Amino acid sequence: MRVPPGLGNLEDVQRWALVVRRTDRARGRRWWLAVPAALVVAVAAAVVSTDPVGYGVAFWPFLSRSDRDDLRVMEMVTGAARAQGDPARVPPAVAADGVEVLETHLHPPNGAVWMRVRYPVHDGVRCREVMVLGDRVQVTSRRVDC
Repeated sequence: MRVPPGLGNLEDVQRWALVVRRTDRARGRRWWLAVPAALVVAVAAAVVSTDPVGYGVAFWPFLSRSDRDDLRVMEMVTGAARAQGDPARVPPAVAADGVEVLETHLHPPNGAVWMRVRYPVHDGVRCREVMVLGDRVQVTSRRVDC
C-alpha cells in the first residue's frame, strides 16, 4: 500500500495571510511641511515684488522695466555717495545727473543725509526716500508716492 506524499487533504489548501495595508505616513508628513513652505515662499515673493530694488533682490523674476530704471538711479546715487565722500555733497551730485531732489535733511552728528528724489521711469515718474549713511557709505531706500 502506498502512502500519498502529502498530508492528506491539506495538500490542496491555500495559505491565506492577513495583510493590513498601512498608510504611508511619510507622505502625509511631507504635505504638512511642503504646503506651508510653499505658502511662505509665495507670500515672500509677493512682498518682494512690490519693491525689488528696496529689498535688494533686483533680478529677473521680480524686476520690471521700470524697476530697472529704479536700479539705475540707485546705482547712480550710490556711485555719487562713494565719489563725493561727504554725504552733504551727495544731493547736488545726484541732481546734476538728472534726478530731481525734492527734500534734503542733513544729520551732522553721524554724517548722514536723507533725500526724497523724483525721477522718470519707463511708465511714468517714481519717487524714493534715500538715506546715505556717512562713514560706511551705505545707501538704503524705499519707494514712496510722489
